[in-house]
Amino acid sequence: MRKSFYSDTPEIQYGETDMAELVRNPCKFGCDVQIVCTHGTAGISTGVQNHRMRRGTELFLLGGGLVCVKDPSPDFKVRMLLYPKDVMLKALVPLDTDFLNYLHQYPYFDHLEEDGRPEEWDEVLQWMDMAALLFSRRIPRYRRYIEHNFLQSMLMCLCNAVPFKRSLEVRENARRQNICHQFVRLIRENSAQEHLLPFYAGKLGISPRYLNDVVAEYFDGRTPKELIDAQLTAEIKVQLDNPLLTVSEIAGYFNFPEHTSMSRFFKRNTGLSPKEYRMQRRSL
Repeated sequence: MRKSFYSDTPEIQYGETDMAELVRNPCKFGCDVQIVCTHGTAGISTGVQNHRMRRGTELFLLGGGLVCVKDPSPDFKVRMLLYPKDVMLKALVPLDTDFLNYLHQYPYFDHLEEDGRPEEWDEVLQWMDMAALLFSRRIPRYRRYIEHNFLQSMLMCLCNAVPFKRSLEVRENARRQNICHQFVRLIRENSAQEHLLPFYAGKLGISPRYLNDVVAEYFDGRTPKELIDAQLTAEIKVQLDNPLLTVSEIAGYFNFPEHTSMSRFFKRNTGLSPKEYRMQRRSL
């Protein structure tokens, strides 16, 4: 699979890959992503979140975001689908609100877990087979209708496949834990432009002090600002890997007042200046 696969997309794309291009080389997706692991194991990092992929697991990244593969086994393989945001939004409209909240906050599924249905994993693979049939070739007519019908049908079946007890977790879990999940999603979607704690507390409708308390409880004493900075640092690394962009251009993209501000921030969080980081990457 070509590196160009890992980018935004104007239409649904299907691929089977070992994701080798994303090992230590994170990619920023502008589209929605679905990853189904069929062989081996690997870690997938989205910045501050890490998911352990093995056969039978599935990951949805609604809204796209950062993806980096860590420590893949030699036999690691996945089947991937990339969805244009407008196709995903249209498909999501009629779905149950509780399920949508669950999908946003808990994007990781283990279809082979002990309390799952035995046929659940087979159904996931059948959907992937259908995607391979439809989207591995050019569709000259009615492509948007085919994309919409495929995606909406698959999501509806997934909604029905999630056991009732899991679909209620969003409501049953403590409010503080749900705040943490929402906060992580917000920084994944907004950290490139919004670096300050009050923005996120305001989005969540709570005080910065309360957000500090909640995050410290569920992230081993880490502060919200540490998580925001960790995500922002990972995003900057992605852009520094693009040799066509200057440090000043990257600083502007990430809403720093000047490139020296970004350089200080980056060195404080990595121990390297942007120039030193680029030299180290080239040597690797």
